[in-house]
Amino acid sequence: MSTINVTGFKDAQQTLSLPDLKQALYDEGAALMDRVLVTLDGEEHRRRRFMEMKIFKKDFFAFYETEVLPPVVRETLQPFVAQGTADLVEVAYHCMIGLTADFAGIDRPLRTAAETADLVRLLRVFGIAATVGQFKGSRVEADALKASVAAGMADFERHYFDPSVARRNDLLRRWRAGEIGEEALPRDILTLLLRNDDQIELPRDMILRETAFYFLAGAHTSVHSLSHAMHEIFVLCRRDPNERQHLLEDPLFLQRCVHESFRLHPASPISKRRPLCPVHLPQGVDAGPADTVVVDLYRANRQTEQFGDDAREFNPYRSKLPPHMPYGLTFGVGVHSCLGKNLAAGDLPKASTDPNNHQYGTVTLLARELLKQGATPDPASPPQQDLTTERETWIRYPIRFGAK
Repeated sequence: MSTINVTGFKDAQQTLSLPDLKQALYDEGAALMDRVLVTLDGEEHRRRRFMEMKIFKKDFFAFYETEVLPPVVRETLQPFVAQGTADLVEVAYHCMIGLTADFAGIDRPLRTAAETADLVRLLRVFGIAATVGQFKGSRVEADALKASVAAGMADFERHYFDPSVARRNDLLRRWRAGEIGEEALPRDILTLLLRNDDQIELPRDMILRETAFYFLAGAHTSVHSLSHAMHEIFVLCRRDPNERQHLLEDPLFLQRCVHESFRLHPASPISKRRPLCPVHLPQGVDAGPADTVVVDLYRANRQTEQFGDDAREFNPYRSKLPPHMPYGLTFGVGVHSCLGKNLAAGDLPKASTDPNNHQYGTVTLLARELLKQGATPDPASPPQQDLTTERETWIRYPIRFGAK
């Protein structure tokens, strides 16, 4: 049994594309992550992915960007802007709650500050399931974290999942009886799983975990990606104050900055896999089911051969980029690539792209709204990174609003 490290960009890209390597990064977070899409492999993964891809269509992303995101962001930001100061991480969590709950299929009947705060609490707890395998603390501390995820799942099921299931089952019954049209059904993951036209056997506990996973995946990564992107943008504007106006006037350039930040700051610095059978890796090494293959995304995304001599630096003006991969391997490749990539990162612009008719992705649109509101780092309160995990995350990033 050995650990095989993959660091080169091309080797990493080819390794992640191998179908006989199963996901192994989330084993410690089984209370939520057991047999959800990202941890499945083989035929079960193929069928689940095929079913859920029905949600991820071009018109769906456009609908979210034009109809769902703007009012959620305006409503969420207003009290923070009025206050004049905020924590960027907390702002991001609150902005993403509305989007990710609707997308996963979790109803928010009250839409009160208390309900939002409770959902943010659960989202933070669920984030532990995705990151506990990279926790730097003791086993006792890790076990306590895993217990908190199990408790959070029970709260989530009782207060949010059960009522959401009941409402959708009633709508599905009425639809099947011809009382309502298909357009009256919610367009979300939970409805898709309950409707289950593909006849994939999904027990209730699996539907619960899959819904919780999408609630998590739709927000957790984007929260931290937004924090990293804004930090890089703040540094860029500090070096050249004219860049702020450039970013506001050129949304395609702002998206380019976000993609560059995605490249430098992947959600997890590594991807971990285990072979399902003996596998010959692209770097010329053989791996078996007892081995662990660790793909170093952080290093692969900073390869000078792929991104230029300044690959370790934030440079949205760089000209050397792999075709179609300005964000490197951050969203993965192959059968386990991120289904929500376009929702977070948007479309890749072309020379003919019309800035007024382009899908930018939620992170770029949130960054633009923050810039419009004059967001800047709070000089009186420095940001703080989380040192308890191998992941690169900000746990607090104080900002001010109103800068011109």
